[in-house]
Amino acid sequence: MKKFAVIGDPINHSLSPQLLTEVFRQLRIKANYQKHLIPTESLSSFMLSNGLDGFNVTLPHKEKIIDHLTSLDSSAAAIGAVNCVFRNVGYNTDWIGFLRALKIKQLDLRGRSCLLLGAGGAARSVAHALITTGSLSISVLNRSKERGNRLLSWIKKRMPTNAPSDTVEVVINCTPVGMWPDTKRLPMENSLIHGATILIDTIYNPIETEWLKRGRKRGATTLGGLEMLIAQGLASTDIWFGDNISEKVDIKKIRQRMESALC
Repeated sequence: MKKFAVIGDPINHSLSPQLLTEVFRQLRIKANYQKHLIPTESLSSFMLSNGLDGFNVTLPHKEKIIDHLTSLDSSAAAIGAVNCVFRNVGYNTDWIGFLRALKIKQLDLRGRSCLLLGAGGAARSVAHALITTGSLSISVLNRSKERGNRLLSWIKKRMPTNAPSDTVEVVINCTPVGMWPDTKRLPMENSLIHGATILIDTIYNPIETEWLKRGRKRGATTLGGLEMLIAQGLASTDIWFGDNISEKVDIKKIRQRMESALC
């Protein structure tokens, strides 16, 4: 029986166990998947003795874990954040999940001006995806201006033409603000968004955050984080087992399983 997990702090909100358990069930893989609460001060000891066949990484460890790994794949190295580990190598599948979610929703962000809320590992993953897909410009709004400026500098190195626009068409929340259980908090007041026609939240619990709900009522096209979670989880499965194994699963059944867990 192979053993997998997701680590983070907090971790109670994570639905990765339901996701990967359903994937393993469909693929008839003998494996279990659990969630482990790992405080930052325990990360080093966890890496030395976890005994897992692979694991996912969530806040606040996506950047901190890099110091404990043997190497990184090209996307994780470019982004500077890891959400999947296999044989002590770090990978980033968050940006893949973001692009696949856009495809499912039939959203094309090429030539669009985008604003990122947040400047952590999730924001870097999304920025990497936006650069890859050919967005027009990327702006950053972050509580710490210094951290926000570091992300902007990182973007500029990879996208020399980037010139943040006063007119924002797409706003993407890459912070945990609005996540269960504090679901009434907003990462940004919708009244402050002028001209944004697309709102995207990387949060998946709840399925529709209060921020997205208010934006939808104002006429914006919205996308939640559930599709992103599913897509990055499937990409992790491919890393752990190879051969594009995730192509054999029924995504509709996976989504139904996830929705039932959230309702």
